[in-house]
Amino acid sequence: MTHSADNKKHETTPDKNRARLALLILASMMTMMGASAVAPSLPGISAAFSGYPESMVTMIVTLPSLAIVLTGWCIGLICDRVGKTRLLMVSLALFALFGSSGAYLSSLEMILLGRAFLGVAIAGIMTTTTALISTYYTGRERARAIGYQSAGMGLGALVLEVSGGYLASIDWRATFVIYLIALLFIPGIFLTMKEPEQRTKDSGETGAHFENEPAHIPVGQIGLILTGLFGVMLMFYMVPTKLPYLLQDAGITSTLLYGVLLGVPGFVQVFSALSSGRLNTIFSKGALVSSGFFFMAAGSLVIAGVSELTFLVGGLVLTGIGMGLVITMLIGWLSEVTPPHRYGIVFGLYSVFFFMGQFVSGFVAQPLIDMSGSYHTVFVFNGIVGIVLAMAFVCCGVWENMQKRTGRHHTDS
Repeated sequence: MTHSADNKKHETTPDKNRARLALLILASMMTMMGASAVAPSLPGISAAFSGYPESMVTMIVTLPSLAIVLTGWCIGLICDRVGKTRLLMVSLALFALFGSSGAYLSSLEMILLGRAFLGVAIAGIMTTTTALISTYYTGRERARAIGYQSAGMGLGALVLEVSGGYLASIDWRATFVIYLIALLFIPGIFLTMKEPEQRTKDSGETGAHFENEPAHIPVGQIGLILTGLFGVMLMFYMVPTKLPYLLQDAGITSTLLYGVLLGVPGFVQVFSALSSGRLNTIFSKGALVSSGFFFMAAGSLVIAGVSELTFLVGGLVLTGIGMGLVITMLIGWLSEVTPPHRYGIVFGLYSVFFFMGQFVSGFVAQPLIDMSGSYHTVFVFNGIVGIVLAMAFVCCGVWENMQKRTGRHHTDS
């Protein structure tokens, strides 16, 4: 099958194609709001359930991540077997149902159970949206679409953090109502998306487009990418879970301000993600990933070292720049090295490692706070992690360049 014939397989009108991409981006936004939209209300929830430790209340934000870690690989297998579009619509419906459950459930235990099922829905959304983008688009179009997706995730974090902060100022339960927005996207997905046909190397298809796709899963590269995704989310989720408490210790108690500040990285991530495609024509993915981690490390150290609001915003801006670069480049990298018929399982693992970082962040942060008696220590730890990961990707880039030069040398000989 030729490249042109392959394109006809997924042919759509320009309007329908734009609507399809817009819906995929909007659905991707749900993955970022899934856990952190209620973060501004954490102090209010702590007050409502004062008999429970802070670490248990924080699990309202982190527990969905544990559910994704435990079920994401299974969701990936289901995605490959039953179809991506069908699973996406079901996941959005479950997202709305379980996400909003905190608005009416009376006990903390039941709220946490609802958050666990919310995590299963998020795994479905994240796996299917990224797999669909990687299937529908190739080359520069794919890079551009992934940049839009990452920007959408950042925009989702901005809009939904601010909205969550506003709703938390009314009542902490009101923040859970925002999850119902996912229901609006299901009809559009039904009307604009068809299930991509499954393709494998054994299907007898030929053509430049298919021949350039990887035949086997490169375990080493994927392992490095997944480690980077784990690290970036370990660092990032220290912000929504611990920054409100840091501000509270500083005498700042406005939940609306919490939401605005927590939305700053998402706002900056939009522009960073959109510019990453152009930067990738100049710099390698490894260089941009390592630079992104350096930005995140610098942002965390600024937050840890200053108490003035202006400098705090500056640290959050640096964090957002790094997030946009790292996430966009790592997702694009993963799409390039994964065989299309394995998108479901690989992007299922992507969701596992992505949210494993979120879940682990709470358990890493609390001992640091207990030992030091200060929330500033958490952000110092973040800075150290960012520097280590940046150096790891620098070393990997140097090693790859050495291997390429060695290969060219042997070829010339």
